[in-house]
Amino acid sequence: MVSMENTENDIGQSEEKPAESPIPAPQKKLVCVRFPALPMSYIFDARDLDVKGGDLVLVNTESGLAVAKILGEAPEEEATNLTDIKPVARKLTNGDLEKLKGIYTKEKECFQFCAERIRSRGLAMKLTRVEQMFDGSKTTFSFVAEGRVDFRDLLKDLVEKYRTRIELRQIGSRQESAMLGGIGSCGRELCCAAFLTGFQRISVKMAKNQNMTLNPTKISGLCGKLKCCLAYEKESYSNLIDNLPKTGKKVFIQEGEAVVVSINIINQTFVAKLVDRRFIKCKVSDILTEEEYRRVSESKPTDLSRLKDPLMTEAVRKEPAAGGDKPKRRRRSSRGRSARKKRSKPE
Repeated sequence: MVSMENTENDIGQSEEKPAESPIPAPQKKLVCVRFPALPMSYIFDARDLDVKGGDLVLVNTESGLAVAKILGEAPEEEATNLTDIKPVARKLTNGDLEKLKGIYTKEKECFQFCAERIRSRGLAMKLTRVEQMFDGSKTTFSFVAEGRVDFRDLLKDLVEKYRTRIELRQIGSRQESAMLGGIGSCGRELCCAAFLTGFQRISVKMAKNQNMTLNPTKISGLCGKLKCCLAYEKESYSNLIDNLPKTGKKVFIQEGEAVVVSINIINQTFVAKLVDRRFIKCKVSDILTEEEYRRVSESKPTDLSRLKDPLMTEAVRKEPAAGGDKPKRRRRSSRGRSARKKRSKPE
């Protein structure tokens, strides 16, 4: 009996214990942020912060606390290969904004001092921007140069002046345009400074496919490189140009064999030169295969056989004009007769 009671008590106690449920993992709120000095975007975890596009936040980086601007939510596909996604520290408060103004003032002072030391030491480099971390742990000096520069003496001057971590970073002309910003030839803000999050390879072939004038001043941006907007319609033009014949290729049309002289990608038309040196504007649908062209060329002589027959030609000549009237003879002008008389007079 005792053993039975013990087992019943054990069963009752086991039934009273609730089943342990697994603790759900906190959901991540991934956002894309962009730093002022870098055109590329990075993914951070906003956690439970109420942030939206355009907000300024503080994020933890390898160098320390930095200010970044939120671009929007990040798609999950871009974060699949990322193993360590750092969280967003917080949104900027009013006190942080006041501190940020002091940082901007300090960056201007650093820029003036560094530019003066570059001129005094005669270094072949152009200072572009100075960026200081929010916690003051590091200051980065970005510059542009054609080749490698020995800036060891300059680095000593900066470390002795500010007594903090100093980084001298060499950047390209495209990164310089993204940092400084400006107005392009289209009259709008530079794409790299406004919304682009990276640079892709641009080639002259993109400009050729779009029938643009290959003038360096027309297809180059403020950075001196080919415009990034040439890649916006690259795929569209590539698909359209595949339907058109290449320039110099021989094609068959209803008028005969022809050679393609020029193409219009947008209208999907081309200009061809016939054997008799005539130029004709055609559509892509006007191109015939060699078999279709042979059938058309064989059917043309049968249609003209009645005109080649001498009997039919004579009948056409004797056929009266419409209305029963005889065809009127062409009258020669008196002006022409007087001119001929003057030429026939002996000198």
